[in-house]
Amino acid sequence: MNNLYNLARGGLSVSQAMLRVTGDNLTNGLSGTYSRRTLIVGELGGRSTQQGFFGYGAKVSGVERAYDAFANNQLRGSLSHYASLGGRMEQLTDIDDMLGDESDNVSVSLNDMFKAMSTLSGDVADGPARAAVYNSLGTLANRFNASAKRLTALEKSTNTQIEQSTKDINSYTQQLAELNKQLERAQGNGAPPADLLDQRDALLEQMSEHIGITVTEDQSSGTVSVLLSDGRPLVSGDKAYKLQTSPSDKDPSKTIVSYVDANGNASPLDEDSFTKGRLGGLFKFRNEDLTIARQELDQIAFMMANRMNEQNGQGFTADGDPGGDLFSLADIKALANAKNQGSDKLDQIRVTDYKKVKSEDYTITFSGGDWVVTGADGRNVPLEAGLPGSLKFDGIEITVPIPTTAVNGDTFTLNPMAGAAEGISRKITSAQEFAAADAKDEEGNNKNLEEMLKIQDEKLIGKNTLTEAYASLVGTIGDRARSVKSEASSAETDFRTKYDNKQALSGVNMDEEYINMDMYKQYYNANAQILKTAGELFDALMAIR
Repeated sequence: MNNLYNLARGGLSVSQAMLRVTGDNLTNGLSGTYSRRTLIVGELGGRSTQQGFFGYGAKVSGVERAYDAFANNQLRGSLSHYASLGGRMEQLTDIDDMLGDESDNVSVSLNDMFKAMSTLSGDVADGPARAAVYNSLGTLANRFNASAKRLTALEKSTNTQIEQSTKDINSYTQQLAELNKQLERAQGNGAPPADLLDQRDALLEQMSEHIGITVTEDQSSGTVSVLLSDGRPLVSGDKAYKLQTSPSDKDPSKTIVSYVDANGNASPLDEDSFTKGRLGGLFKFRNEDLTIARQELDQIAFMMANRMNEQNGQGFTADGDPGGDLFSLADIKALANAKNQGSDKLDQIRVTDYKKVKSEDYTITFSGGDWVVTGADGRNVPLEAGLPGSLKFDGIEITVPIPTTAVNGDTFTLNPMAGAAEGISRKITSAQEFAAADAKDEEGNNKNLEEMLKIQDEKLIGKNTLTEAYASLVGTIGDRARSVKSEASSAETDFRTKYDNKQALSGVNMDEEYINMDMYKQYYNANAQILKTAGELFDALMAIR
């Protein structure tokens, strides 16, 4: 009789635990970070008799957390790839929309300028036609300005997002280090707490959304070590390592991310090697997509302005004066590295031959008592013969201070065309300064204007005309945008598949839990019935006495 009571009590205890675990699954089942719990039920033992073996009932052996390390790792990798494309696509789409706006872009303004000139060519004395040319020059300059400022705004937006991603990563590493500490403390109490493990996995997913990581897990304690893709630790035990943002030494308008080691030393990340996570996508956008758009837009503005200025200078105005520049461009700037020890400035830079100027990032280094110029690919750029105290190469001439205060290793960077689109402006102040004639005092002379009209067909940028160069830029950015969008679509599908795989292994199936709830309720009722039967038998025995 006593054994029946024990069986019933044990069964009721197990059934209550079953219902509690199932209830936990049901109430948390809609959470994407919760891992399903399963009650492990074992035999309580028993004894052998001449009639056979009689069990003592059931007991709770533990609560198992549904978890698959491989599936979680696959999900994190897929999420990192998807997030990198998403971060890049948002910014890239903005450039694509701006450049490809058929109603209002640089190409439209260029064509309008040449149309106005063509109209004026029919009668160079026509005041309204001359005014239309004057206005078209201003409109074109404004269109360049607006497009370039939009790109600058995107760069600032990218910098802000990089800073926010870095802050988020630092927050996650700090929380993971604290969780590791809690998991270590809980290690002596049996299985690691399931809720802490769920928090751990959620943080790892959030971190992988921002940057590619490698995770190593201690199976006994549940603690994790987290490494960057280059092998440096982000989390090791209860120690979190930080990333920090700062302006680039080479270019203060660019925000860089550095890794801070255990000694507090910061070293910039190699942005080309960090390709995963939102941070990797932002790096790629800024270093490739945005750079291409800015450099090519600046090149179109630079070459157009110089060629138009050159041709206007060969003609004469309506007042018989030699033509001047139609457009002005911002001064070329060489950026001093923030770590330069000398006080030299390279702020006197002039164009000697605009046709030789390249849209390239040069580095100018003071080494061995002399200045050395290297190209973007690291090659040495040969210097041409020039005035004493000057560096002459690729169509520009830089005046260097004499005597110099430069120290070996001091560097400057410059792109001669940088800022051309944002800094271009109409220089002439009236329509009368437009030099349509090729000789003085010849009424109706439009020969210089005819030469200007030929500029629209000249191959000024490689083998492309100005409008072809702009179309090429639009095509390049459009192709990149479409490619990233297609990759992002495939990456999203892969991510959804990996997420579904993980959920199938560790997520909650609400229908199954409802079925389990009914089954465990019947199990509870059955054990309650055993207890009732035992009581009735006991009462019957007492009645016999």
